[in-house]
Amino acid sequence: MIILTPAAVLAHQYILQSNSGSSTSTAPLPKNHISDFAWWYLTSSMQALGPCFVKLCQWIATRRDMVPPHVCDRLAHLHDQGTPHSWKYTHAALTKAFSDYQAKGLEVHDVIGCGSAAQVYRAKLVTPGSREMDNQQKGDGTAGKEDNDLWVAVKVLHPKLDYLVERDMWLMDTVAKLVHSIPFEAIRMANLPRAASTFGNVLRRQVDLNVEASNLVEFRRNFYSSPREEKTSMVLFPRPVDGWVSREVLVEELIEDAKPIAEFLRDESEEGRVVRKELGSVLLRAFLKMVFLDNFVHADLHPGNCLVVTKQLPSRSLLERFWTKVLSLDLTANETKAETTRRKIVFLDAGIASSLSPNDQRNLLDLFRAVILNQGYDAGRLMVERARYERCSQVPGGVDAFSRGIENIVSEFHDNRKKEGLSLGAVRIGSLLGRVLDLCRVHGVEIDPAMSSVVISTLVLEGLGRSLDPNLNLIDFSIPFVLGRGRV
Repeated sequence: MIILTPAAVLAHQYILQSNSGSSTSTAPLPKNHISDFAWWYLTSSMQALGPCFVKLCQWIATRRDMVPPHVCDRLAHLHDQGTPHSWKYTHAALTKAFSDYQAKGLEVHDVIGCGSAAQVYRAKLVTPGSREMDNQQKGDGTAGKEDNDLWVAVKVLHPKLDYLVERDMWLMDTVAKLVHSIPFEAIRMANLPRAASTFGNVLRRQVDLNVEASNLVEFRRNFYSSPREEKTSMVLFPRPVDGWVSREVLVEELIEDAKPIAEFLRDESEEGRVVRKELGSVLLRAFLKMVFLDNFVHADLHPGNCLVVTKQLPSRSLLERFWTKVLSLDLTANETKAETTRRKIVFLDAGIASSLSPNDQRNLLDLFRAVILNQGYDAGRLMVERARYERCSQVPGGVDAFSRGIENIVSEFHDNRKKEGLSLGAVRIGSLLGRVLDLCRVHGVEIDPAMSSVVISTLVLEGLGRSLDPNLNLIDFSIPFVLGRGRV
């Protein structure tokens, strides 16, 4: 409150300006120096508090359906504009991880990103053969070749990150327990200590980059069965470089010419809406594949961790282009039309990932089937029967009460299908999963703690997907994946 109150008071004039005037006006708001200072103060304070508070603000910035857009825009600066650490620390971390890294061919260049947990550099990994050739050609007066060199991204954790995460979680847990002690049923039902514990378990996975490298390998294995599939896939995961991974440093493939997905969120033109719809469909299909087919979910898909690569590809087939060249046809006038634009989404920062037990994955599938078919009562009974521990059956009418609770939640969401359709703008799947977890807690039906991580990742993804295109129909996209036949 000490931090948020001055920002709220100083930003009041900005909020009044954003709500004043005609609702159809698209003119930019006049610059407000008081508001700018207030938001600078707030974001700087969050960074000073520590990485957990920055991560919380990053996730809040994805929920444009729940938080005013101007607040999301301000907090979005925390996605990739963290407080950088010094080169001296980076050099020490690289030396600790790889000893004489420069002699081994790693040439570190400029900083290209800075988040809540790490700083990222653009670098070049020079192979010994190419370096010797380069020196020889320079002696001959010719230019060196870089065909065998690899441009990479070097990710270095911020100093004392593990200590800062534990400090932040102690503070959050203390506040959560204090609030939870207030004798109000609504506050007790929120179970803030459990939420803080779940949040902490998720954040602790970021303090070891060996985990992120392992997760990247797993994601690449799930999405690419061959080099050809990797080339044609609409989703890209950077490849960790063998021998260049440690707890504090990760060297991975650099994805060239990629733009933050946030740049597309601000494009309100007709073409921009079409592009956002295309990106939203790829994002949603990729997430559904992670949840239902792979059971390995990227749990940190905020805009700062999603990039977009745009490429111009020939629309004519290879055979058509071959005969065009053989017959010497003059098609230069149509050459521009002969190209098509293709966009791919790049997922970064895979340190936070989660998997469900086989039992809970079946429960999640049944829950989605129940939403589709409006069979919540049956899904509730199956959840009780499969639970490793439950006390519903020990209470008269307990199983029926739990099943009726699931039925009511599902029916509420299913009714939206008749009114507005089950689009991202009409339903909140993250809210549905959260309510189901609360019902399980009240009735004593055990759920894998990893389910909470899936709920968090769903909330973050849902916010980003709704920002891209709120009209994407959840049912149309989810049915193939629920049936085990979905494709990205």
